[in-house]
Amino acid sequence: MSGDVQKGGHMRPSDQRRRDRQRDLAVLEHGGRREIDGLVDAARRGALSRRQFLFKGLELGLSVSAVATLLAACGKKSDGASPSAGAATYATVKPDKVVYYGWSDCMDPETPKLFEQQTGIKMVCSAFDDNEALLAKLKAGATGYDVITPSDYMVSVMIKSDLVLPLDMSLLPNFKYVVPKFRRPPYDDESDGKKYSTPWMWGTTGIGYRTDKVTATVDSWAILWDPAYKGQIVMLNDERETMAAGLIYTGHSINTTVQAELDEATQALIEQKPLVQKYDSLNCKRNMVAGTPLSQAWNGDVLLAYGAVGDKIAFVLPKEGFPLWSDGCMIPDGAPSPYSAHLLMDFFILPENAARIVNYAGYSIPIEGIDTYLEPVFVKFYPQPAELDRGQLYTDLGEFARNYTTAWARVKAS
Repeated sequence: MSGDVQKGGHMRPSDQRRRDRQRDLAVLEHGGRREIDGLVDAARRGALSRRQFLFKGLELGLSVSAVATLLAACGKKSDGASPSAGAATYATVKPDKVVYYGWSDCMDPETPKLFEQQTGIKMVCSAFDDNEALLAKLKAGATGYDVITPSDYMVSVMIKSDLVLPLDMSLLPNFKYVVPKFRRPPYDDESDGKKYSTPWMWGTTGIGYRTDKVTATVDSWAILWDPAYKGQIVMLNDERETMAAGLIYTGHSINTTVQAELDEATQALIEQKPLVQKYDSLNCKRNMVAGTPLSQAWNGDVLLAYGAVGDKIAFVLPKEGFPLWSDGCMIPDGAPSPYSAHLLMDFFILPENAARIVNYAGYSIPIEGIDTYLEPVFVKFYPQPAELDRGQLYTDLGEFARNYTTAWARVKAS
């Protein structure tokens, strides 16, 4: 019996190989070559694992043998030299939609409409309220997001965890408008020759309060531990931010890696908890407008509340110090369309588009030329240069981050 013949009526291996070749040619002939070239390039750059490459190749309709051949080719140098470490290119095929996954209340309703008008791509918006929740989701294999906006320290964590893709700077011509100080921030310093983020919003965390309900002087974190305001205090539902309030209140750095200091802050937050009405990051503005006397708050949310009810809203950066934060736009590994993600990120950093988002969200985006388009009230709750000296920037805690997660869980469970 011939070696190609199998019992039971099954297809001979030679026939299977012939059908595989026909299928592979059909994939190439029907517009799949660009996508395949993009996969090969991503694998060569290390942006895709072998497993991811396999699944994506099969999704395009390639045979297992074709995918295996391409994988082998990915390990070879095409011209005797490896690609530039900073080079990143993606297939330029426009999808039907791009999915933006960012902080709540940070996207004005006009931006998705304008983006679709200009590109023909529908922009779908979804929101998260915690950096750690975003990290856990991506680590668990969640896909479907094209652009995410993690905070400074989390940008660094995601780069180190291989959860994001390097950028193709040729697709970001508007990067020239980025304020120089934010072009190479410490959390994305291009130490490996690659760029992973464009700047998004930056701001401060302090105390927002109702002047018609709080008569005491508000200049310290201590007021959030004042029993006189039991049930009238809202804290952010955010691991790093709320732990930071406890750390500063107890006299420590928001980036401490000393367990005893973290324990002291944890105990302070546990003792505060009976005074707290709720932990809420999604409705900060709404809570203040509705009459919440005291809120741990981001400056942009306070500005929006001020826009709704005027001088009944005030904001203070406590004398002991306060967190300074900045966010970045990134493309998660497994994004359906890295190309459309670049288009959206570039759209965000055009001055007039950035200003529209800022005027809606109340948070600044570090773009040159943006001031021309900003509303005058915007600067009301932004720190003066002298105040910035008290600000503390978040940094990546490394392995010690899990201790913060444990501490935060203790607070929430108490």
